[in-house]
Amino acid sequence: MIDSASHAINRPPVIGWTTFGHLGATRLLSKSSETGRLAHAYLITGPDKVGKRTLALDIACMVNTEPAFDMFGEAEHIDLSTSHQADRIRRGIHSDVRVINVDTELDKDSKASAGDDQDGRSRGRQKISIDHIREMIRESATTPFEGLSKVFIIDDAQRMTIEASNTLLKTLEEPANGVMIILTALSENALPETVVSRCQRIDLRPVASAVIESELIERFHADESQALSLSRLARGCPGWAIDALNDSTIVDGHNQAVLRFAEIVTGNIEERFRYARQTGGQFWRDRDAVLVEMQRWLEWWRDVAMIRHKLNDYMTNIEWTELLSEIASQLNEAQISAAVTSIQNAQTALEANAVPQLTLDVLMLDLPWADPAKVPSLNVDSTDE
Repeated sequence: MIDSASHAINRPPVIGWTTFGHLGATRLLSKSSETGRLAHAYLITGPDKVGKRTLALDIACMVNTEPAFDMFGEAEHIDLSTSHQADRIRRGIHSDVRVINVDTELDKDSKASAGDDQDGRSRGRQKISIDHIREMIRESATTPFEGLSKVFIIDDAQRMTIEASNTLLKTLEEPANGVMIILTALSENALPETVVSRCQRIDLRPVASAVIESELIERFHADESQALSLSRLARGCPGWAIDALNDSTIVDGHNQAVLRFAEIVTGNIEERFRYARQTGGQFWRDRDAVLVEMQRWLEWWRDVAMIRHKLNDYMTNIEWTELLSEIASQLNEAQISAAVTSIQNAQTALEANAVPQLTLDVLMLDLPWADPAKVPSLNVDSTDE
């Protein structure tokens, strides 16, 4: 448990969470705060954009926010929506809350000569290094400056090097008083068991599309048709829907992927190998983008399968029903199932750092082929562009 006056027993309930769709997690954390049983380390897992970082920041806000009192001097609640401390934390300017990820600049970077490309150096990192953790440990030894607790959020903790993970262990075992460490990761399997076992785990699952739709309308003022479309495309990940609401290029990129996959499935072998070569080359520059591409492939084939089984209401890409129906009509269930298996195998291989172009070449050979002449929707779209 965190040994700090700010986490004493009988703290009031917590309200004003930014996190939504994860009521079990927020109730657990509020109850732990009320009873003085907050853990010193948490591991929040779940799909990308499901709300892990938002919940981590909410926790940081919770442990740094003083209760509001009624006219009789009784603590009423801890309101994260009106807290000055919470506002500074969410804006990323709170001196006692630090988010660490692969882009976090190290002290030695900031001390480099002015002529160096510091931004380029930090953006080029693919791992959270031992130096990041050593700096965190040094900072954790100091007392809070403006808040009640020091909180360190290690975002995408699966990117820690083995040395970084090992260095973190002692701090997880014997944290300083008033210090909390929060890790976020896609799954606990992506981290060493020694790290996982020292954290209290919170697993965030995909949020119901109806909940995302409602929040987009009520909290972010989206119109109903936009909220309906984005909540479906979000695949249970509120962060994706919120980002897409504020950036139309995200939906444009998604639609381009739908068309791109249709063109590959109806394309010749030269076009398929060209795609494999380009995507394989991208893997070394942006590994995550290629893994996202594999996930999009799976969703694309899922929609084809839904159509094949006449379950159109369960599709993600409702707007592309005509195009996907024309492709689905040419394929049987065995071909669709085999395509899904091939993509899953390619995804697993890429995550294990297999040779990307070879992996993608094999995938292109494995995918079924559909006759482009029988896909008029694709021909119309291509002509319009």
